[in-house]
Amino acid sequence: MENYKHTETFTVDFADCDRKYDLKPATLMAWAFELAGSHLASRNITREQMWEDGQVFLLTKTCISFDRVPVYHDKVMFTTWEGGTKGSQFIRRYSVTDENGNPFCDSESMWVLVNPHTHKLYRPSEYIYGQLTLDEETEAKVEKIKIEGEEFVKQYTFVYSDLDPNGHVNNGTYLRLLSDILPEDLRERHYKKLNINFARECMEGDTISLYMKREGDTIYFCGRLAEGKNNIEIIADFAACRR
Repeated sequence: MENYKHTETFTVDFADCDRKYDLKPATLMAWAFELAGSHLASRNITREQMWEDGQVFLLTKTCISFDRVPVYHDKVMFTTWEGGTKGSQFIRRYSVTDENGNPFCDSESMWVLVNPHTHKLYRPSEYIYGQLTLDEETEAKVEKIKIEGEEFVKQYTFVYSDLDPNGHVNNGTYLRLLSDILPEDLRERHYKKLNINFARECMEGDTISLYMKREGDTIYFCGRLAEGKNNIEIIADFAACRR
């Protein structure tokens, strides 16, 4: 029987937490990435095989909607499934609960299929393994991001420790950069929603300019390359008060 859904259990360890013992969103994203790989591996589709076949997935957009943020010692039941396609993008969705099925958050993400050797972009119809699609929605929906009126904060040059095994800047690095420049009062609050657009890849030595704007409980954040194009865009909504 085909494995339409894949679930694994994670435990929030001390090193996974921020100062207020919340699970860091970068860690949550890392778990989601590993879970997607494990789901494919359960169908005998390994990263090594995909690399050899010249077809790999790159994350382009994600939205995470929180009911509550997991905290230190929580056991997290993480489930993923394939949600079909939209244009050239592949949809993958996630549900995150505690051991009793009470929701922590859910997520919708968009991926493109590329050749890691030539950087050619494939159409979904060219995916050689085929999808096992479930028509099951999540509350989180990837949305178009528009950021205007942001103000310059600082520049950042990517270093070796920011890279992933592909030699590109790890997606979680951008959430770390955001957390480092958040206003102090928002650092003490819980995330309510994250909407992220990974527009362009960066490598070691690349420098971006960080911009931010605040409107109430919402932060608009982007990283801008020297030529004036954004490589990362994030809208972060925070819960109205510290729970």
